[in-house]
Amino acid sequence: MNSTASLLDSLVDWSILADTSTIKSCRDSLKNKGMMILPNFVTPIGITRLKEEILSCPHNESVQHYTPYQDQGDYENYPAAHPRNYKLHSSASFVGRKTLETAAKLQCISMYNDQRLINFLSKVIGHKLYRSKDENGSVYSYRIASNHNPPWHFDESHYTMILYLQSSESGGEFEYVPWCRPTRSVDDKDGHDVIKKILIEKDDKVDLIQQVQPHDGMLLFFAGVHTFHRAAPIQGDTARIGLVFTFSEDEVFRNSDNVKSSNQWDPADINKLDK
Repeated sequence: MNSTASLLDSLVDWSILADTSTIKSCRDSLKNKGMMILPNFVTPIGITRLKEEILSCPHNESVQHYTPYQDQGDYENYPAAHPRNYKLHSSASFVGRKTLETAAKLQCISMYNDQRLINFLSKVIGHKLYRSKDENGSVYSYRIASNHNPPWHFDESHYTMILYLQSSESGGEFEYVPWCRPTRSVDDKDGHDVIKKILIEKDDKVDLIQQVQPHDGMLLFFAGVHTFHRAAPIQGDTARIGLVFTFSEDEVFRNSDNVKSSNQWDPADINKLDK
């Protein structure tokens, strides 16, 4: 066993991924609940080491103003008041792939590239899944403090996985509306409707918005392109820290230029938006 494999084996409980009953229950949960979780997937030593690696890297304090599609809207085809052009403020701290690739042990990157992980996720969704080719949006860490505003949004990548590494004193729940946009299109009317209900009409009906309370070490996986979601605001002095991996059904997927220009996942990014 090489040193990289030995290191990765201590970070997470890989044996969970080989269990056929786990694969079935995760598949059922993703289909019926819109997400699947593996509690305690990251080991205590893994939580410590991954968090240490992330915190050792410079981070980017990102403040943005964009639509829930993480772009600047479409004023040629929709009026300014249409949900397609609804804009909101976003703020959080990020460490993107470019910077994580400079870490001494490359633990975050090595875990993303481990074949055991993508094999498991492919079995859960029932067909082959690919790692994102995006230079920053494929692997990144976020840090959410009490002064941050992580907004409701759709992902551009098909699937998103989050490893929760540090909880806040309170708040920070994963809030989502499962399978609410049937297609990937920004013109999907069902996507427009959910934006209208939650952000414009501020419909907080419990049968629409679902919640998951994250715990340190948890793996959460969902179809981000079809699921309206956010991390709820936190309270207290302790930031919530997560490590995000994104995947696609497209072998050569990268985020669009519009989404890239509306995000600053990494200190190496220099794109700025007019506020």
